[in-house]
Amino acid sequence: MSNKSTFIMMIAVLSFGCSKAEERASYEGRSETRKLQGADAAGYDGTAVRKSVDNTLNKTDQHNDTVDKSLKGEEGQK
Repeated sequence: MSNKSTFIMMIAVLSFGCSKAEERASYEGRSETRKLQGADAAGYDGTAVRKSVDNTLNKTDQHNDTVDKSLKGEEGQK
């Protein structure tokens, strides 16, 4: 009975590990942050790092667009 439960636990652990690797490979972020995926080699979650940087860059782009629109609106009023 112990061998069966050990075998089942090993299968479960391996299946969870495989699904996590597939998630990391399927992420398609910004091309500028592609090299950050290499953080996996240093023991970090490269996908999480890349998503965080992508999110920051996206918010910065949105902010810059808002500022540009505001500046264009002020120029039109003068």
